[in-house]
Amino acid sequence: MKLFGLPALAAVSLFSSLIAGTAGAQTAIQAGEWETTEKTTMEGVQPMPPSSKKVCLKADEAQLERLLFPTPDEIKQHGCKYEPGARKAGMLTATLTCPPNDQTPGVTAKAEITYTQTSYQGLGQLEAADKSGTTLKGKSELSGKRLGDCPK
Repeated sequence: MKLFGLPALAAVSLFSSLIAGTAGAQTAIQAGEWETTEKTTMEGVQPMPPSSKKVCLKADEAQLERLLFPTPDEIKQHGCKYEPGARKAGMLTATLTCPPNDQTPGVTAKAEITYTQTSYQGLGQLEAADKSGTTLKGKSELSGKRLGDCPK
């Protein structure tokens, strides 16, 4: 999800690319090939087509956060802050906050995801604000499923 311009695409993309790999405990899932899907809508912006991608998670990176968020290094590089929510069985909640800069708006993204070892689904709430104070709000429907072993 990156919200740009505040072209909405920039903030929405930033969210997608900023929501994975985080400090603290990780949420274990099965390793293998995963397909992730995201459909994002922003207030006052033409609907964006859903996006989908396949990701191969090796055993040492088989965590739900790896599918949802950027790596901790990427989060730091953008000056962002990741805050995990209360831990509950089958539920992941987290907030990612990134300050605005000259190229992209500031973004606050909150995710609430239900998951099993082989699938997940949930919602993300977005708010993007540029340096002038212009704000956009939106939401993302997030889902994913394990397809099987990674291709050779």
